[in-house]
Amino acid sequence: MNEIHKMFPKLDKLIDSWCERRCLKPLCFILRDYPLCSELSDGWGVLLEALLEIKGICCHELTLEERRLLGELIHAIQEKKEGW
Repeated sequence: MNEIHKMFPKLDKLIDSWCERRCLKPLCFILRDYPLCSELSDGWGVLLEALLEIKGICCHELTLEERRLLGELIHAIQEKKEGW
């Protein structure tokens, strides 16, 4: 499993947590772009935008653990993006 695919369980964990808490704003942003329709750079770029929107608009609704996971995901995708 390559590094980028290790992100999917983390992303699934965030989505499950938001569903359980009915945290609708982050779900609204992420579910329009996930699961990825394409694993090409465009798909990852759209996912990154959604995660950044969640961080900027919904951060106050997230738990500390969710903020940590969100930061890890953003960082990993940004690193991947630099390699494109």
